Amino acid sequence: MKSYDLVYIIRPDLEADALKAVIDRLSQRITDQAGTIEAVDAWGKKRMVYTVGKFREGYFVHTRFSIDPQKLEEIRRAAALSEDVLRATITNAVGKLPEAKTEAPVQTPPAETPLPEPPAPAEA
Repeated sequence: MKSYDLVYIIRPDLEADALKAVIDRLSQRITDQAGTIEAVDAWGKKRMVYTVGKFREGYFVHTRFSIDPQKLEEIRRAAALSEDVLRATITNAVGKLPEAKTEAPVQTPPAETPLPEPPAPAEA
């Protein structure tokens, strides 16, 4: 089985529960076709360069999965038929899986040090 990357854009006007339902529905479609999900990464809402339908923004999701190449067309078809998915593309997976983002510890900014006084003008 080969690994593939599926990146799709979901309508931005959906509620959080509906977004999760769309992601789960596409992931379920992959597993129904005997594929395995390796990673799902929601990139969040982003502004697009051009409008898609009537939307200027979209909710971007990246999914890495493995599936038999003959069953890939069914995944494409499922993404295209979903009314909540604005655009979808599937490419061959290249490189490592993106690592989970860990929050860096919050550092307090250093205390402000006063600027040195400018030299007084010399009197002639």
